[in-house]
Amino acid sequence: MMEQKSNKGQQTRELLLEAALQQFAANGYHGTSMRQIAETANLAVGGIYNHFASKEEILKAVILQYHPLNVIAPELADAQGASFESLTRDAAQRFYAAIKARPILLNIFFIELVECKGAHLPELFESLLPRVSLFAQRLVTLDPRLRPLPPLVVMRIFLSMLMGFFITETLFAQIPGLPQQMGNLDDFVEVLMRGLLLPEQSGKE
Repeated sequence: MMEQKSNKGQQTRELLLEAALQQFAANGYHGTSMRQIAETANLAVGGIYNHFASKEEILKAVILQYHPLNVIAPELADAQGASFESLTRDAAQRFYAAIKARPILLNIFFIELVECKGAHLPELFESLLPRVSLFAQRLVTLDPRLRPLPPLVVMRIFLSMLMGFFITETLFAQIPGLPQQMGNLDDFVEVLMRGLLLPEQSGKE
């Protein structure tokens, strides 16, 4: 009986988090009320307080569960490749597929960045850092030609490129004719690995 109650409580909690995700993504944190979350989850407002003490507590749980970095980390851990190039390409494709499957997660990225000013990132990184660091270490040991940068610097550059690609693709998707001129993920990965200059120009000012 206790196990059944626990399972039902967990299911209700997950339902509330999914409802909050939808409402936060549509209206922002400050534009979302507890009543809206409850109605989306088909619950009474009072039922929320059996699981969360406040809207801020719900937001924190949503960010820790649905922040894009939390989705990316397992994909990076599962990426395959025996060379720097193959591992980078596989990780980039996994990242893109994971975020493309749920583009709503990008809204949570901006809510945390703009409305919360990164307040939840320290706790988020506490759980993500071991997995992200392991992937970064894998990358820097695969090719002796890599610049002697700390693994986390490599990881920062890698994630910045991928997030930048997805954000700009989303921004320009509605402009007629423009997406075809904006390049694809392989173009971005190629520049990440080899730079903008052609090989024969790399030694010129």
